[in-house]
Formats: sequence, structure tokens, C-alpha cells
Amino acid sequence: MSIVPLKIYEILEKAVNGNIENFEVNVQDPNKKGEGFLGQIFFVSLRDKYTGKQLHFVVKQAFSEQNIRDMHPIRDVFVTEIYFYKKLWPKLLKFQEKVSPANRFVHLAKCFATASEENCERLLLENLKYQGFVMHDKKKALEKEQFEFIFKVYGKLHAISFAYKALDPESLLELVEGVTDVWIVMSHKSHFHDAVKIIHEESLEYLEPSVEGAIIKKYKHYVDDGLDLLLKSLAKGKYTAITHGDCWSNNMMFKYDNSGETVDVRFLDFQMFRVGSPVCDLSYCLYSGGTKEVFDDLDHLLHVYHDSLSESLREYGCDPMELYPLEALKNDWKVHCQFGAAMGLMLWRAKLTYDNDVMDLSDMCEDEEGVKKFFQANCDENTFKERVRDIVTHLYENNYII
Repeated sequence: MSIVPLKIYEILEKAVNGNIENFEVNVQDPNKKGEGFLGQIFFVSLRDKYTGKQLHFVVKQAFSEQNIRDMHPIRDVFVTEIYFYKKLWPKLLKFQEKVSPANRFVHLAKCFATASEENCERLLLENLKYQGFVMHDKKKALEKEQFEFIFKVYGKLHAISFAYKALDPESLLELVEGVTDVWIVMSHKSHFHDAVKIIHEESLEYLEPSVEGAIIKKYKHYVDDGLDLLLKSLAKGKYTAITHGDCWSNNMMFKYDNSGETVDVRFLDFQMFRVGSPVCDLSYCLYSGGTKEVFDDLDHLLHVYHDSLSESLREYGCDPMELYPLEALKNDWKVHCQFGAAMGLMLWRAKLTYDNDVMDLSDMCEDEEGVKKFFQANCDENTFKERVRDIVTHLYENNYII
């Protein structure tokens, strides 16, 4: 037991009601550098000494280094996720008893214990790998059928708070009141401003004046105005829901059947959950994981999402055309997709960075040039150029460049 880090040992004790002495504990290697953006991830297995039964967990632990915590809202993101699992999710789960199991959102990892002490925030979650779920290769784009599945699941998630707000608005307000909006906190950090500016500058460089001159002319103001457009995208409009908030493929695990078809998905990391436009979730997911071939099917994907949302809302006894009409969703896309597009550009830059050049927060906190170092890291430039042109061209062709 002496080889088990003390803080991990303490949270494991919570999960097994103090009977940790009955188990053999094995802590595997932590996640790779750069994989746990705001903390470390440990994989832990417990084996009952008497029955041989095994339990498999993931421990998420916040970075404790003060220079990292000064630069990034580490405590905010962990306290937000702890609140989600301890306070909000039990209420949302109970509320869903109104609808049939087929229309309930249950697509998340179970949380068994949390700890919120300053400088040592932790969560203990189930290890979904042992249920047949796998991570998607982050360097590869998602397929259309995966997006269809994901958009259906987001329809179920967003339907909960749309219905909750319609049927018991005071209770929902009380649940989300005072929760830190981590994206707004992040948006006030100077390094985030720098990142948004640099990603648009870099994206412009990948556009060819002889071919994409009209796109460049309309898009180039994003270098100066991109942050403002992103902030407007995060602003709460008429139609809001409790959103996942951090919807890229690394925060999802998939289960496939023998033919390779997606049969289930689990969302991870509710550290950035917030009340905002559902489009923030959908556009973030789409632009950080898709190609133009998928983007060109956006209207179909929005119908898939809205059909799922509507089916769930009707089971709650609500009218989807009153709570979130399809036309309103399409109109919202132009404003609120700005967040997803900017994050998509940044995430593709991170996902396509070569493994030997991957950076984590400690690298980016060494000096004021940390953000520039992130963008100077070597990456698969040809694929990144393709992803940039896919996103920006799609925005231009659909009049989403404001």
C-alpha cells in the first residue's frame, strides 16, 4: 500500500466505505502528457482479497502547482464538475423518471467519490474501458454515423433542462444559480485572448489568395474581432439549456458492434458545463471532429438532433415547437457556432501536434511565451491545413462568417 499515492488512497477509501484493507490496490501509469489538460488522470484497479472481484476506476486529480493554478482556473473546473456530479446530476436523473428509458440521457461515466480540498481536488469515476468503451483516435475525423449518434444523445441531454425549465423553472434556476461559468472565466485570461488571435492568424495563412480571396476578405477581421464574436456566441440567447461544454472527441468514449457501427457513447468531463445555447455543444463537437464532407450535411444533422430533442420533450409533456423550434435552432447556429468554430480550429491544432512535441500546462506556464510555444509545436501541417480550410470554407459558404 505504501506505493499508492496518499490522495488516491484517500478517495478510494471513500468509494469502498472505508474497507480499503480488504483490497489489493494497483495504480497503473497515468495519462500521457497533454491528455489531461487541466489535471492528471490515474487508472486504478482494486481486487477483493477474499472474493477476487475487481473494481476499475479512473482518478482525475487537479494540478497542484501554483504557477499552473495562477494561470488557469483549475479549481473552478474541478469544483464545477464536482457540483455537477454531487448536486446537479442526481436532480436531473430523478427528473428523467418522467420519461421512458429510451429517451433518458444516461450517457456519462458514474462518479463514486469526490474531494474538493484546495490544491487537491479529485473525482473517482468508473473506468469505462472495462465495459467495452474505447477512445476515438483523436488525430482522425469522426464519421457521419458517429455524429448522428452523438447529436441524438445531445438531444436527450438538452431536453432535460428545456423540460425542467418549462415545468419547474424556479427549481432549475436554484440548481444552476451561482455555478461558475468556466468558459467566461477562461475568456478573461490574457493567454486565451492570445490563443484566439493566433489561431485565426494561422488559419488565414493556410488560405490561398488566388483561390480563396473572397473568403480571406470576409474572414480576415476575425484576427481582431474573433474574441468578441466568441464571447457573443457564449452569451445566453432566448433558447438555453444545460450544456456539456467541452464536446470534443477526447471527452467521449464509444462502443461499437461487430460490424463497427456505433451502439453507445459516454460523455466525459463535465468540468465546463454551463447554461447556454445548445449550438455551443453541437458546433464545438462538429468543428473539432469533422470534415467538410460532414459539414455539408449540417442540415441533416440538425434534423437528427431536433427529432431526438422533440421526441424527449413530448414525453415530458412539452411542446418542442414552443420550447425550441427547428427554425430557431438553425438561426442560432450563425451566432453561437462562432464558439465551436474557434475551438475546433484550436483543438485540431492540438490533436495534430506530433507526440514528441505535445505540451502540457506546465510547459505553457514557464513564461509569457507559453501560448506561442503551443502554436510553434510541430504538427501534421498538411492535415491541419485541410481541417482549417474545411471549417473556414464551410462557414463562408453558409454565410456563417459574420
